Order: sequence, then structure tokens, then C-alpha cells
Amino acid sequence: MAQVSFADIKGEFDETLAYIRQDIKWLLDHNSGLNYTIGLLVGCGCEMLADCRGSTKARGEIVFGELLPSGELQVLANRLYGALRDGLAHGFDTKHLFVDGTEHQIHLDSRGPQGIAIVNNSRGIGLRICIRSLAEALCAKITDFETLLQQDEETRKRFQKAHQRTADLNREEAAAWRAMVRLAGY
Repeated sequence: MAQVSFADIKGEFDETLAYIRQDIKWLLDHNSGLNYTIGLLVGCGCEMLADCRGSTKARGEIVFGELLPSGELQVLANRLYGALRDGLAHGFDTKHLFVDGTEHQIHLDSRGPQGIAIVNNSRGIGLRICIRSLAEALCAKITDFETLLQQDEETRKRFQKAHQRTADLNREEAAAWRAMVRLAGY
């Protein structure tokens, strides 16, 4: 494989991980309170960063686990990642944790106390996650990865290889696409 410079992959980096970092920072800097949007960006950003690192198994879960403090939360890292990312991506709500026959809500908060804590409120015992701290930690990881890309050619090659999957069109869809392109004058 030919040499790959940072200039060769900078555009792709800017349109993927840098977009995630930029959007998260904007939402936090503007104190948006869009907790689910920030959570979804964190979930997708973890998956993207894992892909760009060349991970093949437990992609987003690995990066998400790196954002969590040590201790019992590490045991829950994979399940929490799925509850956040999948719940927000597919239903725009976190999945509940089901323990000993009881559902426990995950509450996201970008303005309250930092960290992750067990809480008791009108809905019962739940888990409060300060999504701000996770989002800031993910942004720092993206910046660290950008620095590594600038310094390490093997990392750049892995990044270049880990591109967005395609949505392959069937024959009918491809014909519709070609018709739209012709109508647009191209």
C-alpha cells in the first residue's frame, strides 16, 4: 500500500469524527440541554472512533467503556452502551435496565452534577448519567486520535480503510437514481 499522509485523509477525518466533535462542543457550549441528541452523538461517535481505529468486535462498546470511570460501571459498560446508543437511535429514548424483575430508567443530564449516580425519584431507582462528562471525554479521545493520525502512518492507513459502508441499490432503485440524475441535468 502506498504511503498515506495526514493531508490524504484530513478531509475524511473532518467530515466524520471532527463533525461529531464540533457538534458535541456546540451543543455543550450553548448549554443546549439537548441531552438525548448529545447522547446519540456520543453513541455514534464511540462507534465511529472504534471503526476508525480498526476495531472489528464490540466496536462502540470498547470506546464507551474507556469513557467510564473504573469499578462497577465497567462491568455494565456494554449494556449501558446498548441502552443508550440503540435506545436513542431506534426509539429516541434510552432503554431501561431490567434488574430482578424491575425496570430502571436511565436519565441523561447535561447541566447537573458531573458523573454517573444511582438516583431515586418519582419513577423509582434509576441511573443518572451526566452526558456532558461523557461527551467531553469522547471529544478528548477524538482529539487524541487526530494527533495520532498526524504522527502515525499505520493509523492513517487503518483510518483510510475504515470507510462508511455503502447502501447498495438494487436494479429498480439504480434505475430510479439514474433517472433522477438525468432530470437534474447531469
